[in-house]
Amino acid sequence: MPNTLAHLGLSGLLTRSLCRDADLRWIYVGAIIPDLPWILQRTLRMFLPSLNVLDLRLYVVVQATLFCSLILSACFSLLSPLPRKTFFILSFGSFFHLVLDAFQIKWANGVHLFAPFDWYLLQFAFVWPERLPTYGVTLLGLIYVVFTWRKIALKPFPLSFTKPQSFLVSLLFLGLYFLLPLFLMGAAEKKDNHFVQTLRNLESRKGKVIEFDRAFYRHGFPEGRLQIFTGESLQVVGLRLDHSSSISVRGIFLDANTVDVKAYELHRGNFRDNATYLGLLLIVVLWACSLFKMWRAPWRFVNK
Repeated sequence: MPNTLAHLGLSGLLTRSLCRDADLRWIYVGAIIPDLPWILQRTLRMFLPSLNVLDLRLYVVVQATLFCSLILSACFSLLSPLPRKTFFILSFGSFFHLVLDAFQIKWANGVHLFAPFDWYLLQFAFVWPERLPTYGVTLLGLIYVVFTWRKIALKPFPLSFTKPQSFLVSLLFLGLYFLLPLFLMGAAEKKDNHFVQTLRNLESRKGKVIEFDRAFYRHGFPEGRLQIFTGESLQVVGLRLDHSSSISVRGIFLDANTVDVKAYELHRGNFRDNATYLGLLLIVVLWACSLFKMWRAPWRFVNK
């Protein structure tokens, strides 16, 4: 996927072309809504390492769909003084985010635009994340956020809690956002999204195609091992890499614990993660600055 900085710049430019006075703070929230489940996954795995990794992956896959993103967009929009307009900004941002993700090459991945009716993972697969086009849109995103910062900070605070009924409905949508994936995980697994079904059934792995995004290859002689997201370490054959590295892999299971590598992509450095962390930090700081300005001079930020 494009990193968060890339999403911020492209979403800001496109959404503002459709709605010129759209609040960039909401545009930036919409640009990261489909990524919030993946952030939740990392957080939960840090603090609750005993969680079933495959079930958690399925839960997050469902929660990152356009369908669930629209539910969270409705939740947030009800906290805005302009709920309809905000819902459009957030839902469009979520849709555009997923379309952009589909253009990236990311094995064992893709986006769900039509779930829960269709669990096919859509991927156009035009470019790897660590390539010049991604670097370009990342720089664009950083420049865009920096140059629009002052204009955003001067605008009224975009939240309103003056309608208790709206707040209650917002909580209902939030509850639906967290509960609904529990009932849809089975459909995602049946379609073998992220190869969860393949990985869960050890006895039937042999002969099946498998893909991994950014697994860690530990170099060894004569063959190395591949550390995957479940924590499992797999023997690999057919991979001629003379050093340990983060790689994406496409191959076939020779048995339950051995993968014959047919293709791989080497990932150097942490550019993707670092650009994402910076983008998320900028969003948090932007909202915190808006809240601080409202607290310092509340009469300037009364929502009309």
